[in-house]
Amino acid sequence: MNDTPSVVDQLDAIADRDDIDINGRAVTCRSWGAGPVVLLVHGASGCWTHWVRNIGPLSQRNRVVVPDLPGFGDSETLTGSPDAEHLADSLVQITDAVIGAETQLDIVGFSFGGIVAGLVAHRMGQRAQHLVVISAGGLGINARVAGGPRRGPRDELIRFMFANPHTADDTALGIHLDGQERTRFKSGSIPSSTLLLDVIGQLTAELHVVYSDRDAFGGGDPSVRLNLILGSRPDAKCHTITNAGHWSPYEAPDQINTILTEVLAPN
Repeated sequence: MNDTPSVVDQLDAIADRDDIDINGRAVTCRSWGAGPVVLLVHGASGCWTHWVRNIGPLSQRNRVVVPDLPGFGDSETLTGSPDAEHLADSLVQITDAVIGAETQLDIVGFSFGGIVAGLVAHRMGQRAQHLVVISAGGLGINARVAGGPRRGPRDELIRFMFANPHTADDTALGIHLDGQERTRFKSGSIPSSTLLLDVIGQLTAELHVVYSDRDAFGGGDPSVRLNLILGSRPDAKCHTITNAGHWSPYEAPDQINTILTEVLAPN
């Protein structure tokens, strides 16, 4: 029997944890490190563990703040409309409770979390210095992955999230299954909406967009999504992750961490 703590357990053990009351419901936020604040927003059917391969490198010079969105992971579901706008309002409250209402920060969102991150950056105005969206929807594209024979959760993980089958290791599978089990929020049509596209032209934050060349949800070609974003925000900085699928923060952490380290470097 292997008694060595998993990377998830190790990170959880050293996290600063805040349990925040929002209208009588408890939401959980973890943070690591010290320095300029970077807020990481996880994707659908997940929680803070979507960032398990990025928290350590980023926390070497940043305070890395990672909430479980309401209705995900350790956070209770809030009362009110179950939509992205409500999640964004709640995330502003969570962030303000953890870092203070005047603190400037950078925001990074993955997939569904990229949509929420964009809405949060819009609400925060000049407080949000950089916005990085990774594998984000919200561009008005219905990017469903074609179904296939059901062969078990690991095959599902590979088909939807990764380009390389060996990436679907036991840690990734555990994170995936735990996230699915503890998600009570229904993302519904939010990923195919235009919620992100509608706000990026109004942001004051410097915008960086990151897509993978083998993302099943994008058909393997980032150009359509990048062109949509550039049409609304011509000054957006575009980055392509090579040989990786949708969950690039896990499958290609070196590429993602290099981009984030460069983008979030202090001026």
